[in-house]
Amino acid sequence: MAKASKKAKREGAGVRRIRLRPADSFDLIRLLARSQSDPRKAIAELVQNSLEAEARHIAITRFRHRGEVAISILDDGRGVFPDLGREEALERIATNVGRSFKRDLSPEERRQLMIQGKYGIGILGFWSIGARFEMRSRVGGGDVWILILHEDDPHAEVTTLAQRRLPSFDETFTEIIITGLHAAAARQLSIRRLREYLGAELRGQLSEREIDVRLFDKIARGLALKEVTVEPRRFRGARIEGIDALPVPGFSTARIELYLLPQEDPLDARVSLAALGTIVCEDIGRLDGMDLDHPPWVGGAIEGLVDFADLDVAPASRRGFVPTPAALALADALRALEPAILERIREEESRRQEDRPEDIARELRKIFRPLWAELPQYRLFDVSAGGGRVPEADEPAGPGETVPEPPADAPEPPEPEGGTGDGDEDGGFEQGELLPPGPLARVRIAPRRSRLLPKTRRTLRARAEDEGGRPILEGIEYDWSIREGGGTLEADGAAGHYTAPEIPGLVAIAVLAREGDRACEADATVRVVDRFDIADGAREGVPTPEPVSDPRGAWRSRIEGDRWQFNTAHPDFIAVRGDRKRRMRYLVHLFAKEVVLRNHGRTEDGLILERMVEVLTHIADRR
Repeated sequence: MAKASKKAKREGAGVRRIRLRPADSFDLIRLLARSQSDPRKAIAELVQNSLEAEARHIAITRFRHRGEVAISILDDGRGVFPDLGREEALERIATNVGRSFKRDLSPEERRQLMIQGKYGIGILGFWSIGARFEMRSRVGGGDVWILILHEDDPHAEVTTLAQRRLPSFDETFTEIIITGLHAAAARQLSIRRLREYLGAELRGQLSEREIDVRLFDKIARGLALKEVTVEPRRFRGARIEGIDALPVPGFSTARIELYLLPQEDPLDARVSLAALGTIVCEDIGRLDGMDLDHPPWVGGAIEGLVDFADLDVAPASRRGFVPTPAALALADALRALEPAILERIREEESRRQEDRPEDIARELRKIFRPLWAELPQYRLFDVSAGGGRVPEADEPAGPGETVPEPPADAPEPPEPEGGTGDGDEDGGFEQGELLPPGPLARVRIAPRRSRLLPKTRRTLRARAEDEGGRPILEGIEYDWSIREGGGTLEADGAAGHYTAPEIPGLVAIAVLAREGDRACEADATVRVVDRFDIADGAREGVPTPEPVSDPRGAWRSRIEGDRWQFNTAHPDFIAVRGDRKRRMRYLVHLFAKEVVLRNHGRTEDGLILERMVEVLTHIADRR
């Protein structure tokens, strides 16, 4: 009796429990769809679905459909709800927006399978890409069914695809086709931009799975990229060893990759935050409420990734996360890690003091000084503009260590050095240029002036150029000749191999370059001497070294003007940077490469010599 009166009293107070529901369910769908404003992220969500379906191959293709830009994502995964019939499976997707079967997985299952999605709204992201969405699905060689959605339309269509329209696909496949791309989205979805974005966004997923993700562009013309492979983003700098797992009390262990940058770069360096291999925040130093807006997380000393599976990711944009106890515990664990990271940064700053350019230059000049006496036919680099160093009073002078008075005659134009070994393999002109180099405008010989001992040999190189200075590598005929003096000259295309006579004297060599009815001529002089004087080499030596951090460049070293640059972000330099002897040996190998290229190299030889340096770097300490 007492219980009944209490219940009546509550009801008499006018308290009613009602269930929340939207006034218009499609308005809610519209809101979710519009929450995803980044078309690249929308593509990443669709690729994520392919990864979770255990696809081994994913092809993303840009093409034209009825005059408009379109994009497709094709995978060979298990398929959409493979246990259901195709009509039922596709209808289930359209009628269960906001409900995903992945939601029923345990946290441990989600971690093992690297499954992130659990909201059932990923396909709505197509609104940020284009006007029409098709999902084509086939399982086990059966019929192909299609789910069709239209932007801002509350209705969907499920139908079959005529077999005569079916390309030669696998027995089981899923293909997403989005047509009517928005103009802004089409600009962001070039294969270059998508490759970079997907490589960073899905880095963890791509690193952990055996998967081939390729991008194809059937719209591209000329020499523009038409096919690329998506690879996990490669971080710059040296990995901080021993900091790869971060216990988070009460939750799963976070995975950490942190890299010390070769030099501070505060505008670009950042540590990203991911959940199960997918980025949810590009820069944890900018997260509100995490109290991580201080070094080492900001300031440009490190970059990398923190991957924490227990984050509750924001459902629509997949950017950011809910500030749950798990997220707060992660922030506490990261702050506790700061002293160890800061100590590594201090150690790195101390090591950098050993890499001062003047110290490197001093070591290189000491090592290469005997080259002048033992191999005098080798030219070093012009340092008369100030790139050399005046020796101490008790040191013997060497090439490049005195600066003479400027010569009376006018300075020579820059000579081609035979390549810088930067790994460029595009055939001599920028990838993406519509027209190849040409027509012939001039020819140059390198070196224009040189000295040789009697009976020694030197290779001269001819370089044909167009009006813009681009080298012309094909279609040129070369005619070499000795105009004055003795010796022998062996012609080999763009190369002329000259052997000096026994008697000293001045030799004039010429080359005539022809391209059709166009012809250009250049000449060079060789002075044959019975001995070399120190003064002969006063203008030549070791240029001032310049460390450059170029993580996206494949080059190890190069000559730029009067500077010799070496790439401190190259993996080979990173591999030796902690050992001073190995680091110096690596730089010696690189400079030797530049000397060989200057004296005997062709443009295409640079990459071969780079590979030789690569081998020497990794076998030097294994004898």
